[in-house]
Amino acid sequence: MARPVAVTGMGLVTSLGADLETAWGRALAGESGLRPIRSFDASGLPVAGAGEVPPGEMEALRARLPEELSGEGERRVLFALDAAQSAFADAGLAPGGIDPLRAGVVMGTGLGTYRMEDFAAWADPGGRPDWLRFAREAARAHPGGYFKNPPERATSLIARSLGLAGPAATLTSACAAAAQAVGLGMRMIRRGEADVVLCGGADSMIHPLGMAIFLLLGAASTAPGPPESVCRPFDRKRSGLVVGEGAGVVVLESEARAARRGAEPYALLCGYGASMDAHQVTAPDPRGRGAARAMAEALRDADLSPAEVAYVNAHGTGTKLNDPAETLAIREVFGEAAGRLAVSSTKSLIGHLIAACGGPELVFTVLSVQRDVVHPTRNLENPDPKCGLDYVPEGARAMPVAAAISNSFGFGGQNAALAVRKAA
Repeated sequence: MARPVAVTGMGLVTSLGADLETAWGRALAGESGLRPIRSFDASGLPVAGAGEVPPGEMEALRARLPEELSGEGERRVLFALDAAQSAFADAGLAPGGIDPLRAGVVMGTGLGTYRMEDFAAWADPGGRPDWLRFAREAARAHPGGYFKNPPERATSLIARSLGLAGPAATLTSACAAAAQAVGLGMRMIRRGEADVVLCGGADSMIHPLGMAIFLLLGAASTAPGPPESVCRPFDRKRSGLVVGEGAGVVVLESEARAARRGAEPYALLCGYGASMDAHQVTAPDPRGRGAARAMAEALRDADLSPAEVAYVNAHGTGTKLNDPAETLAIREVFGEAAGRLAVSSTKSLIGHLIAACGGPELVFTVLSVQRDVVHPTRNLENPDPKCGLDYVPEGARAMPVAAAISNSFGFGGQNAALAVRKAA
């Protein structure tokens, strides 16, 4: 059996808050972080709202960051820095307190913000890009745009700010990115490539072009009503995903190292599985075969039987295609034990954080395992007979959670599952 890895620190930024205990308390209460968009004028978009980090939280976040970092123009980079620093401190670590060459960073992120004004500013009269003029005037590009904030920027700034000079990687595998980053970090610890790895994800697509992309894909909900009621995973009246933003980062280290320094793990990360649907770029395999392979591999890697798992933190997007496919996958993997599982969707509370979604969802899964309680799925009022599992619609549920799985399934058919069990 592969050695489990200790989760010794956690940090997050979500629309429910950037303090771990505050966000968790609100999740258990079934509160919604979905609200009207305030970071730009979204009045022309047919969406009710998004899981946006509130302005006050953004101001507090900037105040917590060092002066040279607080002026970053890209929201996802700010989220990544704050969550990583929170996780590092939560683990009882400090810059300079560990061998920098044995400390790594692996982050899942989005591709960055493509701002149309950056392209329009350097177009010639015929609408073609004037690259020579752009090369001379590149410093004028928007500080939050792709030209100044490529995907790997969050990883680089986390490493620089915390003095981590070990192995590093940035994954951009859509909605599976954060979970795959954590899986890669776990393998680095197991193979002895690093003593400590910060890993997770950060993303924000709550900007005009990002929102337009999901509308054009037909994935975003355009249902009317208050924002908090629109995201309806596993509900017969579900109408699509609601975009969120934020970050979730965990600190991983070996059990032995954690014990030597007196750190008490939240839980143990014990399994990781990944797969590819090889079906369609914008739709999951309707039978959930790729998702099932990822979960089955996570269980095999963790040496867990289906009967030992009590809870699944579902990908649970609230789209017509994902929810029944994920349900079929869970039934295939867990068999008769599927009827005894508690399954809930964090996205019903904070929206879909795209490349970052697996970060906060893993954090909530770890807390469920540590504290024997799971948060509810919000807005499940009309159960879909195609999604006939126990989705915890009634509110937070206290129950034994010896082991759990967190699912993340992304565009392009990329799937990842992480298995967590209690620390000894």
